[in-house]
Amino acid sequence: MDFFGIYSLPTALEVALKIFCIVHVIRNDRSYLWIMLILFLPFFGSAIYFGMEILPDLRAGGRRGGASFKIPQTSARTIAKLREQLEFSNTTKNRTQLAQALAAAKRFPEALDTLNECLQGVFKDDPLLTYERAQVYFAAGRYEDALADLTRLDEVRSKHALPDRLLLGARCHEALGNDDLALRIYDEAVSLGSGEEARSRKAQFLHKTGRTEEARQLFQEIIAHAKHGDRHYRRLNGEWIKTAKAHMAKV
Repeated sequence: MDFFGIYSLPTALEVALKIFCIVHVIRNDRSYLWIMLILFLPFFGSAIYFGMEILPDLRAGGRRGGASFKIPQTSARTIAKLREQLEFSNTTKNRTQLAQALAAAKRFPEALDTLNECLQGVFKDDPLLTYERAQVYFAAGRYEDALADLTRLDEVRSKHALPDRLLLGARCHEALGNDDLALRIYDEAVSLGSGEEARSRKAQFLHKTGRTEEARQLFQEIIAHAKHGDRHYRRLNGEWIKTAKAHMAKV
């Protein structure tokens, strides 16, 4: 059977699946080595990518985003369940969830091992996992290692979680005492409109370094935005709105 007089139906389906998977790689900033696998392993490359990267997202109901440590429970039982889930389905999503839970429980070496097991070979520069590892390094107080991973993502021009990466980089430099560089990166993070967290953390940094009037102005901006924002906006930025109000109450 010919498909539009050009391709057979199986061939047309294979081509469509390849295109779909390659577009997914590019739009979701996955490692471009996946594209080589998709192109040079007829059908099977696309099937492997679909099973490991797309299907878990569909089951979860959406695209993965930049991760922060928001696992609701970090008990040994929760971690054991996540380990079992990873053994059953070794996907990037399951691996990052386990690493996040371990980091939230302050089991940083195990969290790093979980990520490093995947960050090798063709996936050694995977943007999602590299950013996850940078977050774990930061949580563990290994700021220079975190910055090394963030630099690696900049070098490959990854767009994955760019506003969050800038904010993490600023916090690393702040922790290392590189105040001028930290402020410059905070400015960039705020300019990208990455939510009130960047503005709040910049304000806290300014307050800490004695620039109290500039800090006060930023906190006032957060409160003003909260007045005009909808319920979703206020819920999403609730922590930073409370921080701003608490600071202004002391002035």
